Amino acid sequence: MNSNSRSGSKLSGMVPPKPPRFATARLLWRLGMVAIGIFLGSSLGGVLVPQKTAGPLEDLRPAISRLADPPGRPQTVLLLGLDGSQLKSQTPPAQVQLLLMARVHPGGGVEIIQIPTELSVLLPGQKQLQPISNLYGQGGVALVADVVAQLMANGGEPVPPDRYLLLSRGGLREVINRIGGLPFDIETPLRYQDKAGKLKIELDAGQQWLGGKELEQFLQFKGPDKGDGGRRQRQQQLLLPLADRLADAAVAPQLPTLLSQMRAQLNTNLGHGELLSLLAAGLKDPDLIQLSRLPLSGDQAARRLDQIRAEPLLELWHQAQAPSANNPQVNVEGIEPISTNTAVERLQGAGLAAQASFLDAELMRPRTVILHGNGNNLKQAQAVRKALGLGELQRGPLSPGAGVQVLLGKDWQPSKP
Repeated sequence: MNSNSRSGSKLSGMVPPKPPRFATARLLWRLGMVAIGIFLGSSLGGVLVPQKTAGPLEDLRPAISRLADPPGRPQTVLLLGLDGSQLKSQTPPAQVQLLLMARVHPGGGVEIIQIPTELSVLLPGQKQLQPISNLYGQGGVALVADVVAQLMANGGEPVPPDRYLLLSRGGLREVINRIGGLPFDIETPLRYQDKAGKLKIELDAGQQWLGGKELEQFLQFKGPDKGDGGRRQRQQQLLLPLADRLADAAVAPQLPTLLSQMRAQLNTNLGHGELLSLLAAGLKDPDLIQLSRLPLSGDQAARRLDQIRAEPLLELWHQAQAPSANNPQVNVEGIEPISTNTAVERLQGAGLAAQASFLDAELMRPRTVILHGNGNNLKQAQAVRKALGLGELQRGPLSPGAGVQVLLGKDWQPSKP
């Protein structure tokens, strides 16, 4: 009845009665909620559902790669580490404790050759051999660079480095402190004391953070053989953890400031921008760091360069090919040729492309280590461990041309099946 009367009133042109007061309030409330919904939707939409923008997407490259553009061509750098607390003149002159020739490739990857500092050379006009470690005190970086250029020539023209960088032991200590230390796993405890030289080394075994002082002790320690082979082995072990730390997203953005603050601790002909460019390219993928060393002769009295064993290594260096992450080759390095060849045969029998490394190990390791890249060669490394029946898997650095590298230790017994 009410319904029909309303219809009749509309059709007859009568003015309809006003709606009740509560109905008007309800209508206004609904309209208000709709408006609030529209407002919140437009406000939060850009947060919950990203809006399309005309600007570029966020740069997802590694933090280290965003520091600078890579160099236009491969660059070689001679890296020298002095066994002294500072670069200023000292009496007696500081000796070279670390000597590396590095080639940085624009697309990523670094080739590094360790040059033994006890390697003896004969300078023009002199009659006695002397180790490279003494040359800095006689002619500075220029003399060391000239000698290294001759050593790398491989019978051809000298190969001088494009740039050089010199850092004291004290400078390295400061760098490590400024980046907050370095995570590292020390294989065995290191204990040594020299009261006359005011040197005391006390480092425990195990995974730990090394500050500048601890890392300095780690590099100074020579080991039971009292030679430099142990130091080189520890330099190799530190290389990848240091590269990882510098490329870390928390550290890389701070490198421009750190380098500016460290200029007084560096002796280099690299400009600030050049140094950042090399770091950006070289540390783009730390797993593409390739490492080898010049071999020494067996004469302990005068350690000359072993030209025969150095030739294939230097031939690879002159090819200047960037390291690859997809090498199928397994290089086996041991201190004794018979046991090394036995390991190679074991791996070849398992269907793996294995060969003995160019160089024998300088020191016997406590245990066998199988080096690989980060993920790319992990399955291959696992197959190597299965074939040998032992080995601790670790990330590189690898020797030239290798996808996996076996460093045989005391636990490798070739007589056992």
